[in-house]
This record gives sequence, C-alpha cells and structure tokens, in this order.
Amino acid sequence: MRALLICYSVSRVGVDAPGAGLARMISSLGRWWHPAENVWLVSTGYRIDEVRDILSSQLDLGDQLLVLDITGQPWACSGIYPEAEAWMLDHVRGPTV
Repeated sequence: MRALLICYSVSRVGVDAPGAGLARMISSLGRWWHPAENVWLVSTGYRIDEVRDILSSQLDLGDQLLVLDITGQPWACSGIYPEAEAWMLDHVRGPTV
C-alpha cells in the first residue's frame, strides 16, 4: 500500500462543484485522513498516475490537482489529534522529525 498526499484547488463551489465529486472519489480510494480543506492523505494500492487520472475526471478547466507518494518519507506535525498521528504512523511509516 502507498500513502498518498492529495491536494486540489477548484474554481467552482457548491453542490455540483468538482470538490464534492473529488471528495467522494478520494474517500473511495482506500483508508483516508482529511486533515485540512482540500488536503487528503490516502492509503491505497493505486499508483500516483492512476489516482491522478481517476481524479482528473472530476476537474474543470483551470482546476489544479497534486498527488504525491509520501510512503516512508519523514514527517512532522503539531496540534493534531491522537488518531490522526496514529494514521500517519500506520500508513506513512516514515520517521517522525
């Protein structure tokens, strides 16, 4: 399984905006944590290019999407709840800084 960081910026807001479809699609990719608006961490078997292609179908012209594989990478956090830190320890598996 890979730990992916997914960030996006969409130009339209509302019920039919890309953000709603993206959130549903991202949450279907695997075990996830949603630490901030438009930021997701997902543990999945998909490759980053596959995730990019899957999620791109929900984007409008001018929207932005970034998918990074952070598996095993160092990480640091502050002020997050214990369950979120546990998610990072379980899925990213990199050393904490």
